[in-house]
This record gives sequence, structure tokens and C-alpha cells, in this order.
Amino acid sequence: MTPSEKPPSPTAHTTVLAARLKQLRAEHGLSLSQLARATDISSSFLSLIEQAQSDITIGRLVRLAEFYDLDLADLLNGPPTAPSDHVRILRAAADHMLHSATEGVDVYDLTCGARWTIVPALSSFRPGGSIEIDDEHEHERMIYVLEGTFELVFPDETPTRLRTGEGATFHSVGRYRITNVGRGEGRVLGVRVHPEPH
Repeated sequence: MTPSEKPPSPTAHTTVLAARLKQLRAEHGLSLSQLARATDISSSFLSLIEQAQSDITIGRLVRLAEFYDLDLADLLNGPPTAPSDHVRILRAAADHMLHSATEGVDVYDLTCGARWTIVPALSSFRPGGSIEIDDEHEHERMIYVLEGTFELVFPDETPTRLRTGEGATFHSVGRYRITNVGRGEGRVLGVRVHPEPH
């Protein structure tokens, strides 16, 4: 599957993600309450996610990935497979995509699950689609609008409007939101830079 094709059923993604999250919690020997306290996500909600009975926002998923010290790709796909340690090939496949119906956003992992210092992702937003990210760790971020009109909002700051061909770089620690304020689907290339390889 490529980013221009229609996403597969959210149910399929929810089921795969549910199994992966349950597996990670078991591997770390955590109860739902322990994970809830550590991530500030309620244990009842975590239970619904692990039973594939609820959608999860990308912001909450990022919080879980950071707790487990994983990139989003590792959280979604498990350990990467590749022809070598220095080259990763990205093939068209649905398992590189996270579908969030709640937020109106699909995020495509462009790293093939590799653990790199630079982590790119392509996000497709339906009109009104929005992601709120709450970075617990310091990162440098870059976003570039491939198509559409977006609003980038930081707490206590005036929203910034970005159109096709425009972008922003910023030091990210804390919360920010990006929203498709255009009338059609919009696409953004986002890149997160870790301070050091991890």
C-alpha cells in the first residue's frame, strides 16, 4: 500500500496494534495500573486498546512508544528486518501505516522500523484532521507541507499557518498541535531528530 491508496480497515490496524501493546506490557512485566501511572493514560482505556475495542490517538501512541523507548515504527511493526545494518528498504505495505479515525489522520512510517537518529514520517490528514503531540523528551522537529493548508499551534503562542511548500523547524519539548484547516486532504512530511543515536 502506498500513501495515495485508501487505508485498510481500521479494525485490522486496531487488532494488530492491540496484540503488540499487550505483548510489550507483558514483556516488561507491567500491570495495566502500573502502565497507566507511568504514561498518564487510564488503565480502563489501556484495557480497551489491548482488547481492540477502541481507537487510540497518535499523541497517546507516541506517549506509549516513548515509555517503552521505541520509535513509533518499532511500536507498530516490531523489530525491523533489513538486508543490512546500514540500508533499509521501504516497501509498499499496510504495516507501515497507523490509521487514527478519531483524529482523521494516517501516519506512514518511512524508516522501515529502523532505529535512526532521524525519524521521518508522512502524514495524511482529512479536512479538520489534527494531531496533538506532547513530547516528554527533547527533539528537534521539522515539518514540511506537501499539500494543503495547516495550522501549527504551540501553547501560549499565536497559531502559524503553513501552506503547500512551506515548513517549520522547532525545538520540541512539551505540547504542540498540527491541524488541517484546508477544505481537502492534506499531507505533511515530518522529521524528528533525536539528540543522539538510540
